[in-house]
Amino acid sequence: MQKHTILFLAANPSATNQLSLDREARAIQVELERSGHRDRFELVTRWATQPLDLLRELRKLKPTVVHFSGHGGYGDTGRSPQDGRRRDVMGGGNHRDARPQQGLFFQDADGRAQFVSAAAIEETFGAAGASVRLVVLNACYSDVQAKALEARVDYVVGVGGSIHDDAARSFAIGFYGGLGERESIATAYKQGRAAISLEGRRDGDLLQLFHRSHLDPETYILTDAVACIADLARFDKSAIQKHIAQCTQALKIDSQNRDALLAIGICYLKLGLFDLSDRFLGQVIDAHPGAIVTPSIATRLSNQRDDSNTRRGNRLQ
Repeated sequence: MQKHTILFLAANPSATNQLSLDREARAIQVELERSGHRDRFELVTRWATQPLDLLRELRKLKPTVVHFSGHGGYGDTGRSPQDGRRRDVMGGGNHRDARPQQGLFFQDADGRAQFVSAAAIEETFGAAGASVRLVVLNACYSDVQAKALEARVDYVVGVGGSIHDDAARSFAIGFYGGLGERESIATAYKQGRAAISLEGRRDGDLLQLFHRSHLDPETYILTDAVACIADLARFDKSAIQKHIAQCTQALKIDSQNRDALLAIGICYLKLGLFDLSDRFLGQVIDAHPGAIVTPSIATRLSNQRDDSNTRRGNRLQ
């Protein structure tokens, strides 16, 4: 059984609004422990996060989910807003003229704010984030960073404005509670926004969900790799090959990872490479007897192969 690592990165630099990030991490842990699929997740927390910690932890942990909790904003100088419990750091100067970069605020070695641009974040995930399927940027003005990551990560949640600390925590409770109950990404996202409304706040509409164009957040379930069968119908060849590469990385960690073996087998089936498909699906059956032999899965696999055979026959005529 694959266990998904959720990497929780917290940064609350000095001279910025002091947020209750420890309460957010605890709330996520409690919600996951209450869920029906709690054994599928491991929450790993990192505090006072420095920029290079992102690269190091992506390499070390190979997480499925990365959650950043802290401040976002502009990258010139730090000036906290009037409301001391919001998660933004607004730079000085005329933003319309200067066109400052947006990004996230990590900490330097002295605990002060260190700005990291959206471009640098995207580059880092492109270099070391092959295992990551979902990113949550629970910080103000993180929609630009989320949009940038759309090219690197399947699903990304960002914030399109200044969000209150309590609202950000409520979203995390609703969102991870949904994931822990085997809800789709889209449903978990909706439940996160609903949790904000239940607390009497109006920040829910600031949360935005981004995803690759060929993916469907309504059907993708993080704890169920078989859900990717539905997505494969919308994958082009390059997307399938990238999916194979991501799953191959997972096999380097666990050579009998059922989800990765199954996904690769299905990908090769979709490409019409039947010998390779049979090899990986055979490994699933050998390592996990009976794991995928259910009527619904067997029917869908059979249909995929029949369709591929038909197309191959038509090309030979």
